[in-house]
Amino acid sequence: MKKLSLALTSMLLMLSVTACGGGSNSSAATDAPAPAAGGSSSTEQPAGKTKIRFYTFKADKPEEPIYQAVQSYNESQDKVEVEYKSLVQNSDSTEFMKKLDILVAGGEVVDVFMTGNEDELLERASRGVVEPLNSFFEQENITPEDEYSKLLKLDDQVYGILPSSTQWLTVFNKDHLEAAGLTLPEMGWTWDDFRDYAKKLTTDEHYGTYFHTWGEYPNIIAYTERPHPQLNADLKPIFDDPSFEYFFNLRRVMEQEDKSVEPYADVLASNYHVLQQFFAGNASMLAVPSYAVRAALNLEKFPHEFQTMYAPLPRSVDTQEIGMTNISGGGLAMGAKSENKEAAYDFIQWMAKESYKFTKEIPAFKGVDGAELIKGFFGENEDLIDTASLSKTLFDPNIKMPDTFNVPYGNELKAIVENGFASYMLDNRSFEDIKKEMTAEVEKVVAANKQ
Repeated sequence: MKKLSLALTSMLLMLSVTACGGGSNSSAATDAPAPAAGGSSSTEQPAGKTKIRFYTFKADKPEEPIYQAVQSYNESQDKVEVEYKSLVQNSDSTEFMKKLDILVAGGEVVDVFMTGNEDELLERASRGVVEPLNSFFEQENITPEDEYSKLLKLDDQVYGILPSSTQWLTVFNKDHLEAAGLTLPEMGWTWDDFRDYAKKLTTDEHYGTYFHTWGEYPNIIAYTERPHPQLNADLKPIFDDPSFEYFFNLRRVMEQEDKSVEPYADVLASNYHVLQQFFAGNASMLAVPSYAVRAALNLEKFPHEFQTMYAPLPRSVDTQEIGMTNISGGGLAMGAKSENKEAAYDFIQWMAKESYKFTKEIPAFKGVDGAELIKGFFGENEDLIDTASLSKTLFDPNIKMPDTFNVPYGNELKAIVENGFASYMLDNRSFEDIKKEMTAEVEKVVAANKQ
């Protein structure tokens, strides 16, 4: 199986809950123009305009921000008309991609489509379904790495642009922080510091922190400071990396010795939402993707009254590199069989640079004033969101990611670590035994995909 090379540059992030497959719709920008009568789904060809089709998992409804963005694009110029094609109405990108694959297999010509995460896009790029964008950038004399905080690449070819992205950070309950006499940690704090904060924040009423069941949480360092969370460049398992034993042990001692985190067995049994315990006031801080920011405004789902404050992720104890984080997101891509590629490229570029005005998500496009965006998006919600610490965290000039790569069987590898960690915690086994088992399992998956 061809290896996927994912070159990432630094900075920026996203504030919406899209990272885990489908995600939920963001509220529309207040200054978003009303959609034109009839919408863009009309089959009538506007005079003088090239017509292209845009396939999305966002709802075909006037209140949908992506729908509004497409309408605005259609009204902004007289060369291209975009037909909005929504295949699902529940923002489930996994279901959407299945339906899109069936259409493509049946001969449907796709001009532009969007994905809920990068794996969905890159896996299809490996099958030749996606058109690389390099020649279009070259034609405009654009260096895309200078334009965007992240690009989706395969073998040095750009296949996707992120209209927005998600960055890992640390969220804090301001009331708990003040009650413990603590200040927000600064860029460069370590996971040892994180453990210390958790101990000091823990009371009889709540834990200092919370760790979820996802595959990132057994070793967050692997996702923020390594090119791939389970493999090296030669596709060999990296469980000898010191961060794995360190983080596995950190999780165990925080639970068993410090009593600063909810027991892993209880978390498994409870089937919490990743943000539930934090917003319920049962955990004082949480390392989490930045979609937690906008979730603070969803009081129907997460009722709470405290203000959330923000800080960078901790760094490894044994590294001097600061500002490392994980940046991810879905992408906008061009269909390889599109007969209107110039028009498709124009639309992709516009969406990457303008759609944030409707979605209220911070774009991966670098040409924005981040502090002004945060103030504009959340200035009226200071009781729930501390915009000063949020801006400082998200737009710190030190924010970066290592050059990374991806493989189409990444979810299988992630599940191996999830299962290994579960056995480590629940059966109280040694890390060495778990490491051997995870290594053997990963080697089997890699070998199977090389055939």
